[in-house]
Amino acid sequence: MENYKIAVVVGSLRKESFNLKTAKTLMALAPESLSLELVSIAELPIFNEDLEETPPREWVSFREKIRDADGLLFLTPE
Repeated sequence: MENYKIAVVVGSLRKESFNLKTAKTLMALAPESLSLELVSIAELPIFNEDLEETPPREWVSFREKIRDADGLLFLTPE
């Protein structure tokens, strides 16, 4: 059986975020064919197009995790 890597991005930074709780529950309930990984946005600096030529390491790391995933799951506040 094929295993799919899914990047999970939660749009809320609150420690008690309902979206984070939902993401963790989905990760616990996911079938073996899905590998869900939480990809945090907490350390991402605000986007500035002027930095694209030499992006901050946080951008590079985030982009690599997203690029390596087979799919994305976004959980965002209203």
